[in-house]
Amino acid sequence: MDFELSEEQNLIRDVAARFLEDNWSSDIRRKGLDEPPATIPSELWSEIAAMGWLGISVGEDVGGGAQDMLSAAILAEAAGAALLPGPLISTMAAVTALDRSGNQSLRNAHIRALIQGDKRATLAVEEANGCWGPDRVEARAVLASDGSGTLTGTKILVPDGDGADLFLVAARLPDGLGLIAIAGDAPGLSVTPMRRMDGQAVVEVQLDGVPFDENAILASTDGDAERVLREAYDFWSVLLAADLLGISSAVLEITTEYAKERVQFGRPIGSFQAVSHKLADNLVDVEIGRSLLYGACLALDEEAPDREVLVSAAKAYLSDTAVSVSESGLQLHGGIGYTWELDIHLYLRQARCNAASLGDAAHHRERAATYLADSFG
Repeated sequence: MDFELSEEQNLIRDVAARFLEDNWSSDIRRKGLDEPPATIPSELWSEIAAMGWLGISVGEDVGGGAQDMLSAAILAEAAGAALLPGPLISTMAAVTALDRSGNQSLRNAHIRALIQGDKRATLAVEEANGCWGPDRVEARAVLASDGSGTLTGTKILVPDGDGADLFLVAARLPDGLGLIAIAGDAPGLSVTPMRRMDGQAVVEVQLDGVPFDENAILASTDGDAERVLREAYDFWSVLLAADLLGISSAVLEITTEYAKERVQFGRPIGSFQAVSHKLADNLVDVEIGRSLLYGACLALDEEAPDREVLVSAAKAYLSDTAVSVSESGLQLHGGIGYTWELDIHLYLRQARCNAASLGDAAHHRERAATYLADSFG
């Protein structure tokens, strides 16, 4: 079945690509390796917010674009292709979690400022237990009869937490899992920088009896806090998969152009079967990944019963693809590919880091296999 983007989605893709080409330089990423973390300059962040990227998938009543999941993924793909670091993806995921929460007071208190770029938010889910995702959350929230509570635990690999005004923290509530909105300057919350191979900002968040009240819990209109957490994690995973698709597509394009220009033995190296076959294999992998990503986006929009397995399929496949395509690109560039001036190594660094974020390929294949076994076993 042919699937083509709508006219509006094509416009979003083209405008985003041109904007980043004109306003963003990979030299900032190189500087971020020497002096981490790599960040988006405040002027550029304000322009991104003004263009409506941060709230593209949330309601118009709070200033959002009311677009579908695929439109948000298109922006994340453009960001990956341009090597734009966070906090774009983490903020988009946090904004969507707030928008889909039935907690209107919490939504109204934060979402406009986040969409306008005046505040920054991120999600804190992963923990230092060697596992990924909501199911392995150990941070614990204790609630008293008067609605007050305390939150205790440790979160690692929290993206863009060094400048976050708001953390959406995954924790175990008395009646299940959920996300709790915690201010970045809350008492008992401390942030310690961590290092990523690609220079992007990640932190460890220590929660030592952080106070909150029950109104800080994100929940659906029927009070289901766990559903909001799981939906937010899937949305976030799809955005990260889209970033990986952007990396794969950009590396393939860069390497293909290089293979046309680099002459060896009197011929462009792209004319040799060993090179052309490798590029063809990479193209097939990229397009399969694109199909899986688009399928996951549609499943999330339609709330399909199998949306979780489609999200995991896209994240697993694109995690492997982004790394393999980037490694091939580095290899086909030869020795020059290892030099500081070329961008290929920057793409490989980001591919490896994002492939391991929010669950690596093995984790998501296991998640998909478990779903299939439960459904058909």
